[in-house]
Amino acid sequence: MKVLIVGAGMQGQVITWNLGRNPAVTEIVVADYDEGRAAFVAGQVGNGKARPQFIDAGDSDMVANAGEGCKLVVNAVIPEFNKGIMRACLKCGAAYQDMAQGQTRTQTIDEAYVDQMTLAPEFEKQGQLALLSTGMDPGVTNTFAANGYEDLDKCFEIRIKDYALFDSPVPLQVWSQETYYIDCAQPPLVYEDGEFKRVEIFGRREQYPFPEPFGLGTVIAHDHEEVTTLPRTLPKALGEKGLRYVDFKMGGDEAGLDADHALVASGMTSKYPVKLKDGSEIRPIDVFVATLEPNPPADELARLALAGEITDFGVVTVDCIGEKNGKPATIGYYIYPPDIKWVNGQIPGATCVSYGTSTPASIYAEFIVEGRITQKGMICPEELTRDVRDAFIAEMGVRNMPVFRKDVAAAN
Repeated sequence: MKVLIVGAGMQGQVITWNLGRNPAVTEIVVADYDEGRAAFVAGQVGNGKARPQFIDAGDSDMVANAGEGCKLVVNAVIPEFNKGIMRACLKCGAAYQDMAQGQTRTQTIDEAYVDQMTLAPEFEKQGQLALLSTGMDPGVTNTFAANGYEDLDKCFEIRIKDYALFDSPVPLQVWSQETYYIDCAQPPLVYEDGEFKRVEIFGRREQYPFPEPFGLGTVIAHDHEEVTTLPRTLPKALGEKGLRYVDFKMGGDEAGLDADHALVASGMTSKYPVKLKDGSEIRPIDVFVATLEPNPPADELARLALAGEITDFGVVTVDCIGEKNGKPATIGYYIYPPDIKWVNGQIPGATCVSYGTSTPASIYAEFIVEGRITQKGMICPEELTRDVRDAFIAEMGVRNMPVFRKDVAAAN
């Protein structure tokens, strides 16, 4: 089976590495605007199956032409291009997969998801699959939330947290800084008392008891996809169970969170254009991103990671709170992505974040190629069948991403 990967950045690199090791994948087209980067990824981790190709992700016809004959198109670029790549899949007949909705220049995450869903009737009519939000969070978190929700008799709350610790002696972007800071500047969406509402940026701060070795960690509300999809999809897919609250919180070093808050509050990471004295307009976030130093070359990043000079590790938790057999009950999941040292022993130049985000996406992609996902239409991971979700969780362990589940129920 042939697969097109649109985007050869850190996410595309890890996806190529995973798919290149799957016997069901016979050909991989690694496509990027930077053809040199695409050639590097294809040659480094393509396992002899990958070839590079120039592509403009904003040109839907070009993407459709590249997708001809492909079983699947994996979108590994920023969410700005999601809808155009989806239209390309409708043209070429391939299944579509992305890792997140994310904000665009004109839309919030919630608005972007609703906009993507306008194409759902076309995917349904053509009998094609569009699988959205397949990274770590969203993606793995959606899968955990679905299992917890399904296994409770009543599920009133779903609380998701992503906590990471990172330190590097050299400038290193482990995620799109444009995406991160734009999300930070957006008042977070929460689902509370059965309604969607916005809350204060960097608000609802709490100390959460993460599993060892992390312990108590500071987390704050953050705008994220799960809050948009879970209240809409879970009752429809798995029945009404009284869901009244969903949130997403991210955390890490408290001083780092405070520094990010100050930067965002200054307006220097805004996605909205400001007018300069000469009358020209520019987005502050574009200026900020342009000032960032590029990541070190892959071999230098790998050297620092393997020497233990870069630390990059984290944990993601999902707590489903409700009732079982008429008594209060909680089903909690947590997962540890491997640290950057282990990752670079496999894929030089990758990070904990890129492996932790793109390996789950790769598993979903392999399930599509292998025919293990048979559903059609536009869906998120929480809408997949239970056997697929359980197989996915099992496969995560095989790829050094151990998953733990803790059920707590009142005894009297």
